[in-house]
Amino acid sequence: MADDFSDLPFSVERRGDEVIVDLSPLKMLDEAAVQKIRDPLLNLADEEGDSQLSLDLKGIEYITSSMLETLIQMHRKFKDGGGRLILRHLQPQVHEVFEVTKLHELFEIQED
Repeated sequence: MADDFSDLPFSVERRGDEVIVDLSPLKMLDEAAVQKIRDPLLNLADEEGDSQLSLDLKGIEYITSSMLETLIQMHRKFKDGGGRLILRHLQPQVHEVFEVTKLHELFEIQED
């Protein structure tokens, strides 16, 4: 796993076989945020595609279609690699976006 995420607005932590990415400091996954985090997240998905990666979205209040596209790309990388991508702690308004777009059927979403 790449170790230098210090210049990015999220943290990455390994706990046993699980990699946890905490995106909550961002609050909003708008276009500006997605431009900063898309490539590092996709690179992480390439590196960890055969393991379990959890994205903690507990503080995220807004998510754009470009972030949804990034999540779909990550999902494909994990599916192809035999790993798991889990979305955790979605705020109600973000969860609603996943329901309206039917993406809740694609992603593994855990509240706890």
